This record gives sequence, structure tokens and C-alpha cells, in this order.
Amino acid sequence: MAVKIDKKIKGYAVVTAEEKAREAAPPVVAVTVDRAAAQAEAPKDNIIQMHERIERPEVLIGSTYKIKSPMVEHAMYVTINDIVLNAGTEHELRRPFEVFINSSRWTTSSGSSA
Repeated sequence: MAVKIDKKIKGYAVVTAEEKAREAAPPVVAVTVDRAAAQAEAPKDNIIQMHERIERPEVLIGSTYKIKSPMVEHAMYVTINDIVLNAGTEHELRRPFEVFINSSRWTTSSGSSA
């Protein structure tokens, strides 16, 4: 199935069974907050930096997406590998760690690109 992407991919999330159950639960009543106070406390940029250096583990969890564009004949494959932070705790987070982009374009038997 071909999917046309009209906008830039700004993020993604993996929904677990627990998150689906939470979404089905009744909504929590929100507390009103002064907008000016909230903006003053908000970070000025959208960059999140980790406070510790993380080495790449031997194994990562990931997904590969096949993207076919009407502009080109060959499909592109985007692989996003995630790292699990604080595994087994209530603060467990799954975050993107690396991204690979590849094409289905193969070389011919003569060695030149098709």
C-alpha cells in the first residue's frame, strides 16, 4: 500500500496496550493555569538534552516503514530504532535513538546503477 506524505514528519509515538486503556478511561478534570505564568515557566526552545551519555546497546527495538512516492519509481525505506530508558520501572520511556534511510534501487549485473 502506497502512502503519500504531504507534510514533514515531526514525530511519532508507539502506543502500548496500557496507553490505549488509559485513553479509554474517563478524562481527568483540568486545572486552569494563568497563561502568562505558564509561558514564563515554559522552555524557550524545543530542544531536549539528556543529562547523561548513553552508549548504543547491542540490540535496539525498531520499525521499518516503506514509503512509495509518486515522484520516483523506487520505494524508500525508513528505519527508526528506539532505546528503552529506565526499563522495568514506572518511568520507562521509549525514545528514538537512530534513523536509517535506504532505497529499494538495486544495481544491475554490469555494476552500474539502474
